[in-house]
Amino acid sequence: MSVLIADPIDKEAQRMLEAAGFEVSAPGEPTPEEIMKIIPDCEVLVVRSRTKVTKEMIDAGKKLKVIARAGVGVDTIDTAAAEQRGIEVINAPGSNSRSVAEHAVGLMFAVARMIPQADSSMKAGKWEKKLFKGSELEGKTLGVLGYGHVGESVAHIAHALGMEVLVWTRTPRTDPPFQFVAALEEVLRRADIITIHLSKSAETARLIADSEFGKMKQGVLLVNTARGGIVEEEALLRALQSGKVGGAGLDVFGNEPTPNRVLITHPRVVATPHIAALTREAQQRAGLQIVEQLIDWVRGQ
Repeated sequence: MSVLIADPIDKEAQRMLEAAGFEVSAPGEPTPEEIMKIIPDCEVLVVRSRTKVTKEMIDAGKKLKVIARAGVGVDTIDTAAAEQRGIEVINAPGSNSRSVAEHAVGLMFAVARMIPQADSSMKAGKWEKKLFKGSELEGKTLGVLGYGHVGESVAHIAHALGMEVLVWTRTPRTDPPFQFVAALEEVLRRADIITIHLSKSAETARLIADSEFGKMKQGVLLVNTARGGIVEEEALLRALQSGKVGGAGLDVFGNEPTPNRVLITHPRVVATPHIAALTREAQQRAGLQIVEQLIDWVRGQ
């Protein structure tokens, strides 16, 4: 079975594919145009977040049987077009959860303690000790929006740090020591820090906008490692400029690479280029999970 790896995966995972008898083509990071030329002869397409699998790409893959996303979200794949063709879409749920959770908590520390700003000041030859008075996380109330693998992991880390944890999710549950609340407004009103761990959908698009910022505490901190578009960026910028939001840690943006220089260069914003899931461990887990699923899929045919 022929496999096109359009985005590089873990080397050990690729070796497992080859050892299992798959004919693997791994051209590095081909452009969409290059993929369109290669895909007609491929039965399996493996991607990560870089490659957007469009309807046109799927239609060009006349032999396609499986699209494998070496990661969690499948929002970069036109799943409707794949379903229409009878193409199976698989992913690696939970493979990067710990990595994203740790990055989210890292952004909390970075924003609360202004670590990147202090580092930049030092590298500029300054010693602005009085300028960077931060806040502790212990004793603060954390609002976790979404309680999937990542949200749950963040909640446990935050609790270990001595934070009070409020959780807003579509499927409330009893999971001490966290408080599950039914109303988003209550989390917005009570939280000192809000961290977003929701999937992108019609329901969550622009979930956090001017109205929601208005309900938050003065000086609240916001972290988003989920998906761009859940937070309305212009509303966030207004909230930062007014002081309503005291700082933001952002790993995802409405458009990527983001053209919003005003937002990412704001002095109270810590921005990273969608790297929360980018760890050696997460990439290895994702690659191996995908390969194991592909091998099982072939055996089941």
